[in-house]
Amino acid sequence: MTMISRRSIIIGSASAGLLPKFARSDDNPPTPPAPPAAEAPKPKQLSAAQQLEHTAVLLRTKDAQGREYSGTGFFFNFFRNGDQGVTGIVTNRHVVAGMTKIAMKWTRRTPANEPDFGKVVDVTIDVLSDPRIILHPDPEIDLAVILVSELINKYQSESKPIYAVGADEALIASSADLRKFQPLEDVLIVGFPDGISDTANNIPIFRRGVTATPVYMKFNGKKQFMIDAAIYHGSSGSPVFLYNVGAWINEDGQPQLGYRVGLLGVVWGVFETSTEGELRVIPAPTQLTTKVYSNIPHNLGACVPSYCILDFEPEMVRLGYKPPEGYKMRAQP
Repeated sequence: MTMISRRSIIIGSASAGLLPKFARSDDNPPTPPAPPAAEAPKPKQLSAAQQLEHTAVLLRTKDAQGREYSGTGFFFNFFRNGDQGVTGIVTNRHVVAGMTKIAMKWTRRTPANEPDFGKVVDVTIDVLSDPRIILHPDPEIDLAVILVSELINKYQSESKPIYAVGADEALIASSADLRKFQPLEDVLIVGFPDGISDTANNIPIFRRGVTATPVYMKFNGKKQFMIDAAIYHGSSGSPVFLYNVGAWINEDGQPQLGYRVGLLGVVWGVFETSTEGELRVIPAPTQLTTKVYSNIPHNLGACVPSYCILDFEPEMVRLGYKPPEGYKMRAQP
């Protein structure tokens, strides 16, 4: 699992529709000489939190009846191998299924390879006619992906480069690494609860929490784990990151110092008790409405483990996508 250090940086510009990834630098690099005028400026070093700020995107959707919904998605680089791969936006199946339109705002990038806060490109996808939306092959797994490499290339060619940071396979723990986690770990949820965001700067909301069940176990026999965090309408599809800043406890119970960041899962549902006293877990609601709900929330979120995201790669191969030479898929067809 890739860990992000205090001196993490992102790679500046996207190449072939592939977004910059979470990157790490183990040492402070020496100050380089001033580049020639024709050379692109070097991106500044960003902290882990600054990188995570640019992973999530607000999804505004509409169904055939014109009803509006909101959810969260996040950028993910599939088949990542150097500067090769395919970029998608990961979200929940229930966020996009049955919708006719998806609208997003992507932050622009400055010539200095930095986010141009407040400047965006408006992206609209016609769900019914667009083949870029792929549902998870297991109908019990509430995941979907929107492939966007072509759109990123389109805006690049129109001199509207996009600034975002994509997660990838390296941030997803292997089965062996999962067993090294404690049952209780600190997590960071990045998303848009109730559709809330900093609209002036086009950035998401951070929320802190902890794992409520071990990430290495299947809660109630299903591919899911629980987090102790307030999950609201619009949180569907939010990435859940392991987020340790300063110190954490390793599998041997020993304190460790530094940064530790990884992608643990994706929010899909919430626990609540109905007015009749029925305890249930339901998909996190997405509809934008003023309706008052009387169900009692438990501040428990249900999450799909992040390794399920990799199941999309064999599906993409079946659709004709070819992994870069040297890339080995964890999920098998």
